Amino acid sequence: MSIKPKLLTLAVASAVLGGLGSTGYAQAQQVVNSEGTGQVLLFPFYNLENNSNTFMHISNNTGENKAIKVRFMEHKNSQVVLEFNAYLGPYDVFPVALDATNVSGASVLTTDETCTVPELGTANPPYDGTQTELADGSTLRSQPFVPYLYDTDAESTIVRTLLGHAEVIEMGVVSGDIDVSKCSELRTSWSSGSWASNSATGVTSPTGGLSGSSFFINPSLAYSMSIDVTAIDGWAKSGVNYHAGPGVNGPLLSSGTTKATVNGTTFDYTAQTNGSILAMSALLASTSIMNEVQIESGLAAETDWVVTFPTKKYLTNGTTAGAPFTKVYDSTVVDNVACETLTLSQFDRESESSTGSGSFVPASSSSGVAGNLCDSVSVLSFASAGSALLVNDTTSVGFPFQNGAARLVADQKLPADDNGLVVNGLPVLGFAGTRIVNGPMSYGYTSKNVTHASHTVTSGG
Repeated sequence: MSIKPKLLTLAVASAVLGGLGSTGYAQAQQVVNSEGTGQVLLFPFYNLENNSNTFMHISNNTGENKAIKVRFMEHKNSQVVLEFNAYLGPYDVFPVALDATNVSGASVLTTDETCTVPELGTANPPYDGTQTELADGSTLRSQPFVPYLYDTDAESTIVRTLLGHAEVIEMGVVSGDIDVSKCSELRTSWSSGSWASNSATGVTSPTGGLSGSSFFINPSLAYSMSIDVTAIDGWAKSGVNYHAGPGVNGPLLSSGTTKATVNGTTFDYTAQTNGSILAMSALLASTSIMNEVQIESGLAAETDWVVTFPTKKYLTNGTTAGAPFTKVYDSTVVDNVACETLTLSQFDRESESSTGSGSFVPASSSSGVAGNLCDSVSVLSFASAGSALLVNDTTSVGFPFQNGAARLVADQKLPADDNGLVVNGLPVLGFAGTRIVNGPMSYGYTSKNVTHASHTVTSGG
């Protein structure tokens, strides 16, 4: 039987995802864990353009075995370009690097011995992986990203995989009776063993305790920038087993609980379509984003802002857009039309401000603008000379000062929850990245966004 590959077609039999999406379980509540651990990790950015690399580390901070789903998505419409299972032992760290391939696509690389299913560095024609033995005896495994989930789009090139974001979802706790370091046994369990018939065997519900770290680096220009990773706890429905095989479209962000806690207030979307995604969107929603901008000519400074909408694809890929988003994705055109309007104001370091209207490319005498962000991962460049994060296709923003700050304001709103509560803003992650050049040397730094979340009660709510 011929099967068209869709993500990794290393033929491994998959099992039914027991209990996923079912109802009748006690509900947890999603929350952003300020301590940095959780059941879901959101990596807002990776970039491999212009000889850049991105590194990601996934850590298990518990004494339990963990089954996780690792998923990479391209920047335009968050289509999955690679995913696999990984099995972490107690206090295990799984490091991966992302690099461009010789055919202008992306790939994930690691020398770590953490078990993955499918195995990284194996055949997936025409995007086959490789395994290379290094001088220290370790094996470098490389697995290319694939374009299969957007190959019918008008813009379907493999280059689209070079920029994007990633997520990690805990599928469950693996019994201590199962040795997760014995990878051949785990793969056999999926192909013809206990997990092939019942994926829940020896696996219980997620308990959290995962954390992540990441950084962007350009070796040839000798600078790097750290990337904040967001950890969400309480995502899993109580009593649900999320353990799914490779090639199974799950678990997804939409598979979690339908309640979220934001600043001490609980929002409940249980009665609504896409309830889990609305809960996560409420959790990440911001009415404004503020951060620094530095483009001093004497320092050859450049500043980029990364603005990522991790839940957007769940609400913009139908016939109508789901709030808070207002436009649907159209795969038949090259330019993304699923754009959201935001208002930009800019300030110097002495609080002088200037606002205006127009596109994100104002005249030099203008500054604050109303403009559109269209992709799941958008990069705003405040310096006309180039991109601090070396992204080829950025949204150019004119900045009238040498340094200062800027603020994006979103007027969009989520639908009212089951109790009439309305969350304002858009679900967003990101950071500001600045590069400063000092002769032959350069360095980069990032700063965390200052966000503002708000909610209101509708009349009669």
